[in-house]
Amino acid sequence: MSIRFATLADIPALVEAGNRMHALTRFRNQPFNAQKTAEAFASLIQHDRGRYVFFVAEGAQQRIVGALIGVMEKQIFSDLYTASVMHFDVLPEARMGGYGVRLLRAFEQWALNREAFEIYFGINSDTESVPLERFASRMGYRRVGGNFVKGMG
Repeated sequence: MSIRFATLADIPALVEAGNRMHALTRFRNQPFNAQKTAEAFASLIQHDRGRYVFFVAEGAQQRIVGALIGVMEKQIFSDLYTASVMHFDVLPEARMGGYGVRLLRAFEQWALNREAFEIYFGINSDTESVPLERFASRMGYRRVGGNFVKGMG
């Protein structure tokens, strides 16, 4: 099991995993665009280092089983940086294997190295929110606010 930075060679596996995860979330009613996803991943990997980070978790035979994309931003009212998790997933068959913990710890270290004031992540997938909330609590995070959505179509 290893946690490392994503590479361009990972994109096909990441898109495949992303499609699987997409089907398990509230976003499943929106069409998954594999080409757009691949282009976004390539941009994050190639051009946006420093502000963004893209970690992958590898299982047996270097198979990608999880990913975390994060961003570092200043608040509009302060010069302090907040690190935010934009995307975080572990494939269902790899859960409870320590991958989520290791991905989040890698992100925390990345944020600490960049002097983040705090780290934020939300749960907006609308699936398995109770286990995710327990996980966040065990990792030292506390609940603040909530997520709301209203369909427009």
